[in-house]
Amino acid sequence: MAFQLIRLENHQENVSCPFCQHDIIDWSEEQYVQPCAHTLFVAMDLGFEYVSDVFESSLSRTVDEIHAEPEINVLAELESSSLQDFQVLQTDLGVENMYRYIGVSPKAIV
Repeated sequence: MAFQLIRLENHQENVSCPFCQHDIIDWSEEQYVQPCAHTLFVAMDLGFEYVSDVFESSLSRTVDEIHAEPEINVLAELESSSLQDFQVLQTDLGVENMYRYIGVSPKAIV
C-alpha cells in the first residue's frame, strides 16, 4: 500500500491538512470541500468529491470510469494509485460503514 491510512474520530469537526493546517473540510462554508496545495482527493465510499489532476493520472482508471461502476469500491481504487508516500485521512460519514477519504501529500501538487 502506497499510503498511510489515518482514522479520525469526529466526523463533525473540520479536517485540516497535516502539512499546512488549511481546513480541507470546512463545515462553516457552503462549499465545504476546500482543497489546499497538498490535497490529492476528497472521496466518499460513493465516489469522488474532488480529485487533483496529479492523483487522477496516477489511477488505473479515470474518475468517470470509476463513477460508472454500479458497485464502487473507492478504497480499492485508492490502492491502485501509482503515487507513493501519501496519507489518507478517513472519517466516518455518520452512516454505518460509510466513510470519507481525504488524500494529502507532503509535497505541494500545485
